[in-house]
Amino acid sequence: MPSIFETDAELDRLAATAIERTKALMKESDKLRDRREKANRKRVARLFKDPEAIEATITLTDEVMRISSVKSSSRIFRRAAKKASITGFGPLNGIGLHAIGVLSHALPTPVVAAVHQRVRALSKDLILASEVEKLSKHMGKRSDKGIALNINVLGEAVLGDHEAELRFQSILEMMRRPEVNYISVKLSSIVAQLIIIDVEGSITRVSEKMRILYREAQQHGVFVNLDMEEYRDLPMTVAAFMRVLDEAEFESMKAGIVLQAYLPEAHQFFGDLVQWSQKRYARSGGSIKVRLVKGANLAMERAEAELHGWSPAPYRTKSDVDASYVRLIDAALRSEHSKAVRIGIASHNLFHMTWAIEVAKSRGVLDQIDIEMLEGMANAEALAVTRAGQPVLLYAPVTRKDDFAAAVAYLVRRLDENTSDENYLKAAFEISKNPKKFKEQE
Repeated sequence: MPSIFETDAELDRLAATAIERTKALMKESDKLRDRREKANRKRVARLFKDPEAIEATITLTDEVMRISSVKSSSRIFRRAAKKASITGFGPLNGIGLHAIGVLSHALPTPVVAAVHQRVRALSKDLILASEVEKLSKHMGKRSDKGIALNINVLGEAVLGDHEAELRFQSILEMMRRPEVNYISVKLSSIVAQLIIIDVEGSITRVSEKMRILYREAQQHGVFVNLDMEEYRDLPMTVAAFMRVLDEAEFESMKAGIVLQAYLPEAHQFFGDLVQWSQKRYARSGGSIKVRLVKGANLAMERAEAELHGWSPAPYRTKSDVDASYVRLIDAALRSEHSKAVRIGIASHNLFHMTWAIEVAKSRGVLDQIDIEMLEGMANAEALAVTRAGQPVLLYAPVTRKDDFAAAVAYLVRRLDENTSDENYLKAAFEISKNPKKFKEQE
């Protein structure tokens, strides 16, 4: 679908400045990296160089962690352990996995328990504990460094009303905590069995929950961002967002929504949101925020399309997705709608991030943007950006200790996304010291 915004060719002149700014950020990030982060990066970089180690890690996360049967879980673990090499896991972990794989024949229960504990320990920086004391302490530490958190109570699409209500109540409980002022909510995780062909019925059902969310947000001073992953949820989510915020009760409140650049339709929906928001702002003073992401559900979109014989919804190539993302940034950072529409630049790609900052500067709308990253994925980079004068918002998934299964899908998506050969995060482990990698990503 076409965008209502013409691409500004003059922005090409900002590329050189953005590249120099990127070099400076990389240099500063390397200085700020602590010993723990260096060790984590070394471990992950080693993993990324061994395809079998990646496959073993995904098996451990996506299968062993999900299966309730100890017998089945230990059998799958042994299969994964056989693929554990010293190249991908290092001497200690590689030999250790083989050893406990053998041990699991005799002692499956303690071995599976140990695997669960290890996966939780390794993912604790990516997925935060939702328990009040632990989360509050972490948020305090982040706040001391000038970094805010966008809390996401993890949960996938729900199948039944009971599960949906439990998830909804956990989100409301999170919103009532005094330290929480920003939260992301996926409508498919709080409303069960959304039927996409019944557009009006689905909008009616999600709108009921949205009104409760927005009332809670108004009462407790929490910003609510509507999240989504599946392409099929896009039209319904945007329609419900605009419809509910047009109601008298909510027409002056601030709220947000995400758009995924890997979907061609994102440009048309962005244009629709801008035109609607400008009218709403003129009428009531209420503004919105659009969080621009590239998209993190590519594997599932491709699998579903193949299963049904459809053409995949996302763009086919990484270069097309990147072009779509920078084009959305161009359309988004414009003075004519800067008061009505705030923009979240959500990317770990420092080239795109610095280019967006330069675009915002050149157009006098720097105060219109938020730089957004993922919790635990690039701590030094987030701190470097903050110290450079641009506040950072971290998207922070949280889950209870007894509900870690909800975190598994998130972990697998991050693994799938970050192990792609073209992905910036894979290159990020050596980009500052490898001119070839730098040139490839430039």
